[in-house]
Amino acid sequence: MKDQVGVKERIMNTACRLFYEQGYQATGINQIIEEAQIAKSSLYQHFASKELLLNEYLQTHKTQWATEIADFTKDVPDGKEKLLAFFDFRKKRLEKNHYKGCTFSRVVYELPNLDESSADIIRTHKNTIKAFIAEQLEVIKDPFPEDALNKMTGMIFNLSEGAVLQSTLFNTSQPLDDSKKVVAHLLQTV
Repeated sequence: MKDQVGVKERIMNTACRLFYEQGYQATGINQIIEEAQIAKSSLYQHFASKELLLNEYLQTHKTQWATEIADFTKDVPDGKEKLLAFFDFRKKRLEKNHYKGCTFSRVVYELPNLDESSADIIRTHKNTIKAFIAEQLEVIKDPFPEDALNKMTGMIFNLSEGAVLQSTLFNTSQPLDDSKKVVAHLLQTV
């Protein structure tokens, strides 16, 4: 059993690296098998299809992202400070990943006819981000009228997503810095 866990871990480590570095479609099963140094049957024992491997990749990144933002913001007070730290977190991740962009958005752009199970994982992740933003807004103003909360959450979420895309495109974190300033200004009106 221990050996099987090691094989699955090698598959995932290799697939995660290759999917992020060169894209899902550009990564073939044979390349994963070769670089993970496993038998083809071992891969299919753990993942019946490349799509199931993609889902595991997305799930792994979703969990990793949640852990990393919790660690990054654990000593930051809830509310405005934590919401602004969210932009610092996204900036740090982009810089660490050499401006390759958001794992989830890259998959959406690459696969316009994305399998529904993969799309659900991505939507769940993005909704988790929206929930994080809404929670911080509710700390800033309680009670926060629901309609205003939903609008403000959407604006901040869209600013962050657009900033990540622009940062990726122009290979700079300036759009995230700019968006953080816009959000800080927006929060003065709350």
